[in-house]
Amino acid sequence: MASTVQCSRCNKTTIKTDNTQDISLHIETDSSTSLEEKLYNFFQPETLEGENAYWCDTCLKSCRATKTLSYTRTPTILIVHLKRLILGKKIQNHIPFGTALEMEPYMAPGHASTQKLKLIGIISHQGTKDHGHYIAMTNRGDEWTSYNNSITTQTTLTHLHQTQAYILLYRKTEQSTGTGKAAPRDSTMASQPRSTEKPKPRHETHYREEKPTLQPDPLIKNLLEENLP
Repeated sequence: MASTVQCSRCNKTTIKTDNTQDISLHIETDSSTSLEEKLYNFFQPETLEGENAYWCDTCLKSCRATKTLSYTRTPTILIVHLKRLILGKKIQNHIPFGTALEMEPYMAPGHASTQKLKLIGIISHQGTKDHGHYIAMTNRGDEWTSYNNSITTQTTLTHLHQTQAYILLYRKTEQSTGTGKAAPRDSTMASQPRSTEKPKPRHETHYREEKPTLQPDPLIKNLLEENLP
């Protein structure tokens, strides 16, 4: 994921990228907007000002700036966390979600390849903020299986869409060009030796690679191992 910040005073643009595979989304207590709407709001430009102003290394002062998140490439696995357990309470609102997720609206400029993701797993939290347990559902082919403690049952799409999801796991299933056709591998380019010279970024743009530090939750890790080829 790329984080782009542009200073409104000198227009300098700074881009930081990392290999984030998860997104945490807020849930309003008085709203049941869909997952797609929440993702759309998550990727909208954010104004940094006041106490949250951006420190510009060129202006050498805190400045008003615009911050935008986007993807330069979609992770193989995308974990969407819906913040239900927050501020000492549990938010019970149902959040509609789809079994397919179109990522094109969230791609950075110049990275407009159509990338689709398929829902492969759900973790829901049953009970209150103080007492409860987790139920997992996984997809294999056209079937969905529910794991509730030691009880394993087949479930339906109707039941799936009624689930009060806490974590949604999507897997990339297709990457294509803007024409809708899968992008072919260029054998001529593959046979050519790669240049060892690194491209020089423009003077106003700085890049920094950051590595994720969080370790995967054991329950999520098991779901991923089940679904990865």
